[in-house]
Amino acid sequence: MRRARRSTRRPLSARDCTATAAVRRPSLTRSCVPEASAPALGRGPLGAPQRRGAVVMLTQDRQIDRRILLEADSLEAMGWTVRIIAMPLDQPGAGTEDPRVIRIGQGPGGPALPRKEGVVLAIYRAARARLPMNSGPMRLLKRLAWRYVVRQDSFFLRLFEPTVLAHPADVYVAHDLPMLPVGVRAKQRHAARLVYDSHELYAEQEFSAREQHAWKRVEASNIGEADAVITVNPSIARELEQRYRLSRVHVLYNAEKAREAAVGDKRFHQVFGLPAQARVLLFQGGLSAGRHIEALVRAMRRVRSSHVHLVVLGDGGIKPQLERIVATGLSARVHLHDAVPQSELLAWSAAADAGIIPYQATCLNNYYCTPNKLFEFIAAGIPVLASDLPEIRAIVEGHGIGRVADMADEERIAVAIDAFFSDPGALRQWQLAATRAREVVNWDVEGRKLVEIFKALS
Repeated sequence: MRRARRSTRRPLSARDCTATAAVRRPSLTRSCVPEASAPALGRGPLGAPQRRGAVVMLTQDRQIDRRILLEADSLEAMGWTVRIIAMPLDQPGAGTEDPRVIRIGQGPGGPALPRKEGVVLAIYRAARARLPMNSGPMRLLKRLAWRYVVRQDSFFLRLFEPTVLAHPADVYVAHDLPMLPVGVRAKQRHAARLVYDSHELYAEQEFSAREQHAWKRVEASNIGEADAVITVNPSIARELEQRYRLSRVHVLYNAEKAREAAVGDKRFHQVFGLPAQARVLLFQGGLSAGRHIEALVRAMRRVRSSHVHLVVLGDGGIKPQLERIVATGLSARVHLHDAVPQSELLAWSAAADAGIIPYQATCLNNYYCTPNKLFEFIAAGIPVLASDLPEIRAIVEGHGIGRVADMADEERIAVAIDAFFSDPGALRQWQLAATRAREVVNWDVEGRKLVEIFKALS
């Protein structure tokens, strides 16, 4: 089979992001499923959404990604019924579960997990409780599992297949690459349509060359079965189109719902006893390895602007490490706060003077990233200081909501922070621009695109 022409834009070394060419696939076409099997379209009485059919979304998440829930909301508003099949919880029954979610291997009357894959999953969950996600030991453990115990192309399929096949649908949505073979199997069994929502360049994460090659084979051999392909930004869309000769990959940003602007209060000042003139720079999200958070915290030792305070809002595997760094004389400048419920997050975000995204291009997936926090900062109406990565730059500079900078090390992060807060007038202009941007960068806009994609499936 011929190899696909790869993009020439490569900012990274071969060691950091091994680039194994993917097999060419036929151009994406509409499914040959007979029209009779497609969900009905149209409007009900007085313009109300007509019942359209069943959608089953597939995800390897335990904590359901905000993007998945927003897509489900948009489709339900148009008359679809939606179910979300996901990984089992570590502690079933803890907290309030979205009623649309079905957990594999959990719940009365549901299929049990296959024995081998269930054991592997249990070992992984035990390791995850003790090791930071994306840490060296965790990556090694996963690498050994993929090489000697299970295969990428069959592990998730065997885990999910019994539950998924027990839930017929008109449309299946495979959220991210591990779910794509599962979606293909469900489509074939139930004569359904399949949407592939690629949340990232999954195969281009910081995997070994062997793992990258295996995931690329999985994607190349299954993506041609999708009736529509969606992703999170234009760069990843172009990459998928070029690799697999797809006629079109749709872009839906991970935007937040449009809502009234949160009022920026002084809750961080109150919680941490900060002086009134203090400026709060906020990092929010999961605290996992590979996000350059440790360097960001250490950089505060070099920041000359004494009125700038860093708040790290979130939980995760490296939090104990961050606590140790803060304890080395940074407690007056760096403040750690536990994660807050998603429903409250934007109110906390709006209490900051700016948000920061220090991610580095350690692999092609990171190079093209548009993390959720970027859109959360926009929704909160606060300026953004971010690493100079192409898709982040396109949004930050395109909407005039802040500044991108080289944040490769502690010294450069400190310089970027000092420069960002040096001009109060510029900071105010970025804040006004962020308030305007939230009117056009929001899920109301992206949700309408999703609805049009689903209408075209019939």
